Amino acid sequence: MKRKLQVFVSSTFSDLIDERQAAVTAILKAGHIPAGMELFTAGDKSQMKTIERWIDESDVYMLILGGRYGSIEPTTGLSYTELEYDYARANSKPSFAVVIKDQALDLKVKEFGRDIIETQNPKELKQFRDKVLEVQRMMNFVQRA
Repeated sequence: MKRKLQVFVSSTFSDLIDERQAAVTAILKAGHIPAGMELFTAGDKSQMKTIERWIDESDVYMLILGGRYGSIEPTTGLSYTELEYDYARANSKPSFAVVIKDQALDLKVKEFGRDIIETQNPKELKQFRDKVLEVQRMMNFVQRA
């Protein structure tokens, strides 16, 4: 009998709806169970504890990294997405990242406008992206057709 894995999908939300749906569909087609932040909203410490519990209960952590840094957690100054990533890494959760290439982000801007890219925290997004690219061994780069 094939074991079903629970995969926690982490990303910003409104800019990556299609990408998250594609990930969820692929996870389901592979016979596994997707879990992610669409089940709850980021906003306070208790919410972060809930997210940490979901990550703990998941077998795999998947990051989809696009052109937004995301909602900022006020006490750390980090995005909830980066906090999720750091938490999964600190707890040795098997993980991988899907990083959307700059060319694909440019196409998304042409199609959807500048709302899908970071305008408030570009430095933080770059630092987060650099960290992921430096640390993550299993990674895939995505470019839209």
